[in-house]
Amino acid sequence: MSTTKSVIFTTLAVCLALTVQSQINNSNWKVKPVEGYSYTYDNEIKHSGSSSLKLTSKGNKAGSYMPFSQVVPVTVEHLKRIVVTAYIKCADVQTESTLWCQIWDENDKMIGFQNLGATGVKIYGTSDWKKYSMTLVVNARARKLLLGGYLSGTGTAWFDDFRIEEPDGNAGPPSATVTNYIKEFTGIVKQNSIFVDSLNWTLLDKDIAGFSRGLQTVAEARFVADYLIQQLRAVGDNHSFIQNKVVAEQYRKSNSNPEKPLAKLLPGNIGYISVPGFGSTNAAVSVQFATDIQDMIRELDSKSKINGWVVDLRGNTGGNMYPMIAGLGPLTGEGTLGHFIKMVDKRELTTAWFYKKGGSGAGSGTIVKVLKPYKLKNKASKVAVLIGPKTSSSGEMTAISFIGKKSSRLFGTSSGGYTTGNVSFSLSDGSNLLLASSYTADRNMKRYRKKINPDEVVKPVGDGTDGDVKAASAWLLTPVK
Repeated sequence: MSTTKSVIFTTLAVCLALTVQSQINNSNWKVKPVEGYSYTYDNEIKHSGSSSLKLTSKGNKAGSYMPFSQVVPVTVEHLKRIVVTAYIKCADVQTESTLWCQIWDENDKMIGFQNLGATGVKIYGTSDWKKYSMTLVVNARARKLLLGGYLSGTGTAWFDDFRIEEPDGNAGPPSATVTNYIKEFTGIVKQNSIFVDSLNWTLLDKDIAGFSRGLQTVAEARFVADYLIQQLRAVGDNHSFIQNKVVAEQYRKSNSNPEKPLAKLLPGNIGYISVPGFGSTNAAVSVQFATDIQDMIRELDSKSKINGWVVDLRGNTGGNMYPMIAGLGPLTGEGTLGHFIKMVDKRELTTAWFYKKGGSGAGSGTIVKVLKPYKLKNKASKVAVLIGPKTSSSGEMTAISFIGKKSSRLFGTSSGGYTTGNVSFSLSDGSNLLLASSYTADRNMKRYRKKINPDEVVKPVGDGTDGDVKAASAWLLTPVK
């Protein structure tokens, strides 16, 4: 571990190069009331001081959690690294307890974020007091930290002894392991990010070298990768992110999204297919997902005389696009469905994604293939695609796959705006960097740099009916002139 000097928050004002203008103590937390949870200040079980913050739950709704937070004003003269630490103790925690910290500027805009989960740390079960830390980079724009944590699921967690540790400026150079990790990460970004020319690499390399001093492990250096992602955010990249080792391993094994495709027959003999996001690169799981969608299309088309199709992507938050497209292939039709566009040596290169004979892929490679692909009885069937603000990333690529197809039309509201193509790069610590490496275009080369706007914007009807489906159905049932 690197040498640090601690800033302990007591009732005294603290003045350093990082000036903290209020105290962090366990009597100043803002705790949000949540059904099934309770909190108190525990005078008996504590790590130091007079009490700890105790969160307890004996029964709650799935996915619920009790958060707590506190605002810490800061004044920073120049770019520097800080480490937020706290001690946590657990008893029979079934989901997790964790910490997080946001950095806000003078306009109350969040300019930085860190949480233990992003670094692969998950705190659960029963354990005695243990110190946990989050490393952040703050600059002169920072005005306050919003520090907090939460308990999720049943059990009890105690939180105590929060500190900010400022690393010693006289620390030695980073270890060879850290140096190689930083070189690996920055190298991938420099070679593959579509935003690489928007960054000041002379300044960035200098900053990274400065606040990497003293780091000995890749876990300690993870904040460097997070810092570089923040710089990409600042120049317009809202899509790149890091999958920690645990999530990356799960992604290779199973679908992280519990939602399943849904099919039904709507009034007027309209076939309805809802396709959620798909979170896996596992070959067998991908093929099954695509096959399930095609089977649903086959079932509807075989048993009814379909007058048109609704493809609902409003809840599709993305993931792996190829199982989605392979599944919807009978509706997109065969051939080129869209393009990835990137610059290489100041030349624009395009790679098409496609659906053909049950398979979807990009370039010359098929990635997901349905073994017994279905073909519609009426290849000229009209298709209405529903999109909305949750339609993001690969969900948007799937929507783009219909744009430009004859007798297809988009309904709803604008999409999420994650239309860059992410490429996954495996890192030496077991995590994945999902990096925005291309822009996208539809089959006719119309480009999408931000959100996708529907052909027909549908306003909420307010009577409990689904306005998007209603508008789409009206168009589908209107005879073609």
